[in-house]
Amino acid sequence: MPLPLRRLFSHALFRRSALFSISVIASTVVGLVSIKLITDVLGTAGWGNLYLLQAINQFASILVAFGWGATGPASVAALAPEDRRQFLVDSLFARVPLLLVVGPLAIILGIALGSDPAMAILATLTYTVPGVGAAWYFVGTNRPLALLTYDALPAILGQIAGLIAVVIVPALWAYLAATAAFTMGGVLVGLIVALRGQDGARLHRPAPSALAAEMRTQGHGLVTLLFGNLATTLPAVLLQIFSPTAVPVFGMVDRIFRYGVIVLGPILQAAQSWVGEQADLLRTRARTVMWFSIGIGLAGGVCFATLAPVFSQLLGSIEISPLLAVIGAIAFASECIGQLVGLAGLVALGQGRVLSRSAVAGAVVTVGLLIPATGFGGVTGALAVVALPLVGVAVWRATALWRTTRPTPTLE
Repeated sequence: MPLPLRRLFSHALFRRSALFSISVIASTVVGLVSIKLITDVLGTAGWGNLYLLQAINQFASILVAFGWGATGPASVAALAPEDRRQFLVDSLFARVPLLLVVGPLAIILGIALGSDPAMAILATLTYTVPGVGAAWYFVGTNRPLALLTYDALPAILGQIAGLIAVVIVPALWAYLAATAAFTMGGVLVGLIVALRGQDGARLHRPAPSALAAEMRTQGHGLVTLLFGNLATTLPAVLLQIFSPTAVPVFGMVDRIFRYGVIVLGPILQAAQSWVGEQADLLRTRARTVMWFSIGIGLAGGVCFATLAPVFSQLLGSIEISPLLAVIGAIAFASECIGQLVGLAGLVALGQGRVLSRSAVAGAVVTVGLLIPATGFGGVTGALAVVALPLVGVAVWRATALWRTTRPTPTLE
């Protein structure tokens, strides 16, 4: 084996990415099969309804997670081992009350957009409840097998059970009932395992003032994910209101985009736990991640443009045109760079404000242009408005990281 490749495969970042990939590969394969089967059984309208409920509740899950899903892995990786479980406990005292408020709101929105109440409730249990889970904690503590066992595996088994259920009972509620049961079980067991550490530290209820301070530190992560996901959630809602028949097409592009981001996940998870481990190597590792992100983004964009039309034909009767595939590829390449540079590099460097500001700016541009773009350009216009800000966000974050990691000149 050539020496450069041997060094690559022996690199800690590569090894961690490979371990975190186990859950991603399994989740992606099952997810792609579920799109095909649900489309065949329930039709494109049924799958479009499921996609809309997923979009609403995944956005709600970000609200419930309150930034820990974004900045939590890097934060917990930098803590002393005896302080990590208390960090998780603190987050639960913030996130569980949020679930009790945000969950009902997601149900109401799903019903308002035409879903059956039972399906809206089950979708919230499936896709919003993971916001209180321990997945980010397992990432930050470099426990890929725990992530697979208590986060990915329940979701995979739930999808498989849901597909069996929807074949027996061809109704969306049957699929969601199965996925909800497995998801909630996985979240509960995962939290129990995460909190049963052997570090000897005594866990306690956080003081209100300390909890409020901790929530403020998570603000940048919350804003980053919240406004970043607004760019894909809002188009789905607007299309459902103004052009319901276009939702499945946009949903197919977005779903392939999100599966691509899931594939990116192991690299992001490995980078988040790797960059912040050694303070003396922080800047060097952050810049290394930036160069990795550019290469991964370019490769991912080419794969998206080439394979998205093929996948759309294999997964159902929803066709993605070459133009939509190219626009989606630009968006995906930019997302790869923006996520890796931001969530792995800038967070570890204490530059979370750059994440939130860039995410807000991108969302403002998207929201400002979305209604006219959707009205005049339909799905193409909506997707183009999603892609354009992602390019700007990626450039903004990469530039900020480059400036932050420049060597400080010394006076002789």
